[in-house]
Amino acid sequence: MNLATLNPWWEHKNSIENDKHIRALNNFRYVYHSPLLKEQFRRSNVYTIRGPRQIGKTTFLKLLIKEKLTSIPKENIFYWSCDNLSSKDDLITLLRDYSDYCKIKNAKPEFILLDEITEIKDWQKAIKFVIDNDITEGSCFILTGSNAIDLKKGTERLPGRRGKYGKDLFFLPLTFREYVKLVNPDWYEKHRSDTIKELKYSSNKLKIFFEKYLITGGIPLVINEYELNKEIPNYIYDLYYSWIIGDVLKEGKTEQTLKEIIKSILICYSTPISWDSLAKRSSVKSHLTISSYFELLSNLFVVYGCFFFDIGQNTVNYNKNKKIYMYDPFFVRIFSDRLNITVETGKIVEGIVGAKIKQKNVLDDVYFTKIKKETDFVLSSKTAREVKYQNSVSKEDFVNKHYFKDFKLLSKDVFDENTIPVYVYLFTVKI
Repeated sequence: MNLATLNPWWEHKNSIENDKHIRALNNFRYVYHSPLLKEQFRRSNVYTIRGPRQIGKTTFLKLLIKEKLTSIPKENIFYWSCDNLSSKDDLITLLRDYSDYCKIKNAKPEFILLDEITEIKDWQKAIKFVIDNDITEGSCFILTGSNAIDLKKGTERLPGRRGKYGKDLFFLPLTFREYVKLVNPDWYEKHRSDTIKELKYSSNKLKIFFEKYLITGGIPLVINEYELNKEIPNYIYDLYYSWIIGDVLKEGKTEQTLKEIIKSILICYSTPISWDSLAKRSSVKSHLTISSYFELLSNLFVVYGCFFFDIGQNTVNYNKNKKIYMYDPFFVRIFSDRLNITVETGKIVEGIVGAKIKQKNVLDDVYFTKIKKETDFVLSSKTAREVKYQNSVSKEDFVNKHYFKDFKLLSKDVFDENTIPVYVYLFTVKI
């Protein structure tokens, strides 16, 4: 295979500017530069980058290549998209070919970027073989994938080969704070260090940002298309829907069953429910089937679960009813439009808060509890967040407050000593 096809900078460094992902940024009003670009990727280490498809992982890799080309020889950087490889043997052959190329060019394989490596069955065996046999001479491997569990399990099968600094990184939809930084960097820089009290005088502007964020979510392509067209074109919905359906079909599951399950999730959005109850709301009769679809959608970063935390026992009870949210508000829009389901804005906002909490430790679960009444999110036995995205709040909304040392009520607009607007909370980043 012609390795130069996906590595045109070998011919000339400036060829990276003609890469389709880099060129696409020229049409963007807002160009997102991930904090991962500041990560110090080291040789003889294996890094993984996990996140949903069509979120910008490939563009990130191309931007990383562009940056590296300013300081290291161009042949020392190798990129490949693994969706055109059939097996682990193909991957080994590919990396052997690159090693041979380096020897001919008197180059050194420093950075090997393998995009969507989870497309290859048993990919970790190929990486293990290459490292054990020093085929690429202590390269830095950067591996991306859209299936969280597959990538995690794969790297767990590389004991002692990830290096001292190798680690798992995440590329997820932008948080609200990141969204504000992207669409109005000047305003962000002016207010980035403001306290909650100081933001009270700027909250109207934040509210406008948040109303747009509810439409686009934190997906750079969607954000740019919305700003360009003042609406989200149908092809964008089709693009992301096709991604989700495609990955589900690859796992031997069906589109019809997926739609029935997601429809049930949206109808019960933010409401505690069991697998059995979800099954009864569809033609899917097995709770095991529901659970397996949920697990897959979780691994694809489409949904996440919020599980019951027993305050009295200080433990999580996974057998009790759980709440299911989507990682990004745009994902809700994709399916609510196609399935003709209306999800209340307040419930979508709940999901945004949960996703922000979850991003602190992406692979950890988030929790809720019920004492005198339900509390939306429990971060620990002493910390809780309640979301009331409505025009007013009442004493009843605080009935669980004295059970927690740190209890915050997140409102739609109410701003007083006990309550702050959710968009102010999300901008301050503090969990």
